[in-house]
Amino acid sequence: MMATAAAKPSVVTAVRPSPGVDIAPPVTPNLVRTPEVASARKVGESAIETLLFRGLSTPIAMVLVVLQSRFLHPEGRGAFVLAVLSVTIFSRLLGQLGVAVTNRRQEHPDLRGLVLRAFAIALVAGGIASGLIAIWGSLTDGLGLRLGLLAACSLVPNVIWQTISGVLLGLGRIRLWNVIQLLSPVLTLVGMIAFVVVGNLGVGGAIGAWVGANALAALFALATTRDLWLPPDLLPIDDPLSRAIARIALVMGAVQVVNLVSYRTELLILGHYRGAVGVGVYSIAMQSVESIWLIAGAMATSVTSSAMGGDDSRAARLVARTAGKGLLYTAAAAVPIAAAAPFVIPFVFGDAFKKAALPLALLMPGAVLYAPVSILVVYLSVRRGRPGLSLAVSAVALVLTAAFAIALVPRLGGSGAAVASSIGYAGGAVLSWLFFARLARIPATDLEAAF
Repeated sequence: MMATAAAKPSVVTAVRPSPGVDIAPPVTPNLVRTPEVASARKVGESAIETLLFRGLSTPIAMVLVVLQSRFLHPEGRGAFVLAVLSVTIFSRLLGQLGVAVTNRRQEHPDLRGLVLRAFAIALVAGGIASGLIAIWGSLTDGLGLRLGLLAACSLVPNVIWQTISGVLLGLGRIRLWNVIQLLSPVLTLVGMIAFVVVGNLGVGGAIGAWVGANALAALFALATTRDLWLPPDLLPIDDPLSRAIARIALVMGAVQVVNLVSYRTELLILGHYRGAVGVGVYSIAMQSVESIWLIAGAMATSVTSSAMGGDDSRAARLVARTAGKGLLYTAAAAVPIAAAAPFVIPFVFGDAFKKAALPLALLMPGAVLYAPVSILVVYLSVRRGRPGLSLAVSAVALVLTAAFAIALVPRLGGSGAAVASSIGYAGGAVLSWLFFARLARIPATDLEAAF
């Protein structure tokens, strides 16, 4: 993934828009290259457009959380979370195939061949992973084989549309990428209303709605990107090029999985000590807080093209300024959210969830500090070709969160989980800035100017 100033590649970062759908945080640490350096005007237009799409997807995700809470009840909500989380782990592992295609495109201009290889890998690896999901479901209390099989049906379609999304980012086709990202939560919401609210099909209907949304999103993505993969050919997946695509995707996917676990470890520990009710209340605070990351994520999506052009010093200063702005904008959004939470949460979710307000407030400081990380990795992961640093940040956050959660959750419940998570976020953020400062070699005075 090494990028050089001479080649002048540009990059765009993928940002997950719908944490209420896939039970995952709306950020990713991996970036993809594009062959052109966007103008400042184009970057600004992309930022505004991406924020507009995030403005649509975030309330949709929150509506889904409300529907799940009110119509599935704690047990059904818990089964839905388990099913979706099991698929999300594997989709995060395999979902970087499009990023890998864009990476290989620098040396192999046959884009159609690269995309078809990625599709073949997705089908084979996704099929194996789907079987594992079904087996895991059969061994999990509250889920079972039937729901596990149903959830597993969503994995391959999910990986397909994620693969296409990665390629679109590499081509700079941001608008279509935004539409595909928005399509999944919109279709899930429509299915939830039809199957759960109207049809009263319970958790099976909710999982079925999510599976159907992924399938339709994949079909739409395939139809709108016919120029990338038609005519289809049967290409080998054991040749050196296919192995290179798979290797890059799995390495970056491993970072995604570690990130996912680091974001959710306190949830698992809380579930062990406080059960489904504690998890249900805390999950409202957790997903509400993480929505503020969409601000910095949208900035990262739009600024990375310019950050990859020119000399390294200029790129580093651009990333530092953008990260500083991302921190300030996120903090500005966090204050009113935390202040309104004690009144909004009981009104929207019901009195049973009013205790989520305190964990939300305790989560906010760490979440605000962590927001610029999605911008800093523009420089760390691609400009300097050091994606392993993102893995180190996630690992440190995971260790800190787990250690403090084990110590605090038994006594403080959801509040202890929030403190532990906030400490993990803060630790990861500090380490990211240290890595950035060391690689960029920007004077401390210049870093201070970013804020």
